Amino acid sequence: MSFAAGPPAVLLATLVLLVLPLAVAHVTMTTPNMTKAPQHQDQQQDQDAEDPKIQNLVMPNATESFGVTELVGVTVASTLATWPPDSATETPCPGNQVLSGERRGCGCPGQLVKRGENCTCPNGFKQQGTAECADLDECEGGPAGPCGPHADCSNTLGSFLCSCHHGYLKGQAGCEDIDECTLAAITGLQACTGGAKCKNTPGSFSCSCPVGYVLVPGGQSCIDVDECSFEERCHRELGNECVNTPGSYTCQCKAGFTSETSACADIDECGKTPDVCVGRGVCENTLGSYRCACPQGYRGNGTHCEDENECASGQHGCDTNARCGNIIGSYFCQCYQGFSGDGYSCFDVDECALSNGHCQHSCSNEPGAYRCHCNPGYQITEDEHNCMDVDECAVQTGPCEQICTNTDGSFQCSCRPGYELHVDGYQCVDIDECKLQRGGCSHGCTNTPGGHICHCPEPLLLDLDNTNCVNVTSCKLRNGGCDHVCTVRSEGSVQCSCKAGWELGEDLRSCLDVDECSDFTNGGCEQLCINHPGAFNCSCMDGHEVRMDDPAKCRPVCDPPCQNYGVCVAPNTCNCPAGYPGPGCSAICSPPCAHGGTCMRWNTCLCPPGWTGLGCHSAICELPCANGGRCISPATCQCPSDYTGPQCLTPICTPPCLNGGRCVDVNKCACSDVWQGARCQIEPIHCQTGCKNGGVCVGFNRCRCSSGFTGNLCDEAVTTPCVPPCQHGATCGPHNKCICPEGTAGLRCEKLICPVVTTVVSMARAVRKAVRESYVDRCGPLGVQLCTKYRVNQARVYLQAYRVGYKIQCPEKTRR
Repeated sequence: MSFAAGPPAVLLATLVLLVLPLAVAHVTMTTPNMTKAPQHQDQQQDQDAEDPKIQNLVMPNATESFGVTELVGVTVASTLATWPPDSATETPCPGNQVLSGERRGCGCPGQLVKRGENCTCPNGFKQQGTAECADLDECEGGPAGPCGPHADCSNTLGSFLCSCHHGYLKGQAGCEDIDECTLAAITGLQACTGGAKCKNTPGSFSCSCPVGYVLVPGGQSCIDVDECSFEERCHRELGNECVNTPGSYTCQCKAGFTSETSACADIDECGKTPDVCVGRGVCENTLGSYRCACPQGYRGNGTHCEDENECASGQHGCDTNARCGNIIGSYFCQCYQGFSGDGYSCFDVDECALSNGHCQHSCSNEPGAYRCHCNPGYQITEDEHNCMDVDECAVQTGPCEQICTNTDGSFQCSCRPGYELHVDGYQCVDIDECKLQRGGCSHGCTNTPGGHICHCPEPLLLDLDNTNCVNVTSCKLRNGGCDHVCTVRSEGSVQCSCKAGWELGEDLRSCLDVDECSDFTNGGCEQLCINHPGAFNCSCMDGHEVRMDDPAKCRPVCDPPCQNYGVCVAPNTCNCPAGYPGPGCSAICSPPCAHGGTCMRWNTCLCPPGWTGLGCHSAICELPCANGGRCISPATCQCPSDYTGPQCLTPICTPPCLNGGRCVDVNKCACSDVWQGARCQIEPIHCQTGCKNGGVCVGFNRCRCSSGFTGNLCDEAVTTPCVPPCQHGATCGPHNKCICPEGTAGLRCEKLICPVVTTVVSMARAVRKAVRESYVDRCGPLGVQLCTKYRVNQARVYLQAYRVGYKIQCPEKTRR
């Protein structure tokens, strides 16, 4: 950068040349160096630095310092002063200059420069000592310094530099603020974008946004504020909704609302369009909209409603002791037999409180029923009311040990002779007669269960009275004491003998059995000999049986028996002829004869009707199986997947033909009427009989009915059932009112009243308290309910009683 004071220095040099011609050449060399262009400054400074005469006079970066003009002037003056004067003339040096030894002129010593007639330090330096100069720090001045309040001062050698702060530019008065907003408008650039407004500030600028916008974080542009996202000003509860707009927002009514003076009002779509819901659907207005719902007693989505079976789904209020009956659009409740109430609340009826439940003995009430009980010793009869005596003695084991005698409601035990009844009343204890006077025996007595036996010592015998003992003199008395044969000898003594197979014992009276099988002959039996009292018989070992022609011999037994002329030679071993190697000399067929066939001889089966082939495994079908079918049993074909029928002649369509279509070939349907599609599944919009009452045909003989009509052709008027339902056969009339038949009353005809026709029961004079007519909805024990009315005049002295009866259908009581 060039010196700002260059031209005044040239003017001064010119004036000096005019006065001092001898110094022109030197001035000419110095002046251009001081007035060089800025781009050659650095080169010139390097050249000047090599000259010791001007080395101390050049200041670096002088372009940014103040007072350069004076420096140039001093330089020129110094140069002129050092020009050697006339050697013949020697004058003293002015000021504080010193005399130069070589040139004999006056000059400044060291780093001092001439300023006027005196020697001083250059601008930007301060003197130290006699001839030395030190750099002066101009930036140590006041708070603002030499650069002003909006600039930064940087000291340099002999001078200083000023740099303006950001947002300031150097001007005549120092660093002046840059108006970025005006500069952006002039240059076409935008300091603030996105609709932001620019505002100049000292050293900078700021951006601001209009109402409804905010600055982008860290930027100079504006974005719209969505007031609807954080501020509720539209009162959504009143049907409004907020709509954001650039810089603002608006409130408008939601769909289903209409604008009024201060808010949005809900539109009643049900009142505006009553028929908005088709079929049985009921329109229910909602806030801002509506919905179609099925009425109570129906289920569906509001467009298609069908009766809801509350009894099957459990969505009913019937008591647990009541029966639920479903009706179209509703249901009814009826208490079970044995309970009383309206069906929604049922209470148990105590049947035992009325005539003991007609039980013969005792009655116990149970939930919904009652039970008759009998006293001990009695059992209930088939009518479950009466009791009959239990014959305890008829039981096979019986409660008594010996003799049982039945009594009314109980029994009595007794014992046979020789026993006495135990203290428990059931068992019998034997009586020991021998302890009571020896049981009446003359000699010996032995007690037996229920009696006793008298016995005599030999040779005495017990007399016919079984008590006394007498001598033996005849065979007439107890066969003379012999077991078998008694014989009277000639001398009058008795002799005993035995039958065949017996032998006389040592007491010569009793007979002992003879064991015929004990000798070596084995009783003459071939295999086994079995002894019996007085006899024996022969038997055979396992696998043998006694021969019919000789009971003492045995023959082997074969099971199964040998057939086809086979001979049983050992137990279960047959000697068979050729061709019959099977068990019992039977024929063997391989494979075995199936389906009831009989093997006649080796591998030859006699097959039953309908079967043939090896082993009777091939079935016979009189009518052949077609289309690849296989005969699997007589007259039964196993068909492939595409055919069916007895002979596999009927084709199959998968999936099957619908809506009356007929399968005429495999997966080929012939549709009936006007149905279409591969499976006759496409329903035509065709009603053979036109829809009535404003209905619209929506399918095949199917109409969509207008409000108030139903049925396939919309020819049936919709009858809304009463809720709750009418009872006792009543019909539902308009406005959910029940039309009660004769004998019923109430809002739902739930009360039964007495008939109008009455029968006079009695005429009497008495004073009776008038009673309120009442009715209890339950069946009596006999299935008939009685209603009694009393008519009492005002004086209450004359009574006329009427008993009126009516019969209701009571279910048969379940026996328990």
